[in-house]
Amino acid sequence: MKKATLGTILLALLTLPAWGSDQSKASQAALSKEAKITMEQAEKAALAKEAGKIQEKEIEREKGRLIYSFDIKMADGIHEVNVDAMTGEIVEATVENAAAEAKEKAADKKEKKDKKPAPPKN
Repeated sequence: MKKATLGTILLALLTLPAWGSDQSKASQAALSKEAKITMEQAEKAALAKEAGKIQEKEIEREKGRLIYSFDIKMADGIHEVNVDAMTGEIVEATVENAAAEAKEKAADKKEKKDKKPAPPKN
């Protein structure tokens, strides 16, 4: 009995990262349907602002706004360029540094935590 339970738990833990990435892809697809411009159009706008090599790209909701976010590798570091997914307008262009990246990740984590529904009260 213990072996079966342990095997089930192990299998669940091994498949958890794959499930998480599927959720992320599903989330990206759902957000893309809301956008008025395509990822490709946003990418052109971002590269017109900062001509470099795109390291990462995603669509996300940040500060209530639907944006495409691009991390672009430049000679002086990584530049983050955010493009409004409704208008194609550049809404932010900053040079990333370790402190700013850590602050942004902490804010994202807090935002996700705040959105979780409270457990039911008995």
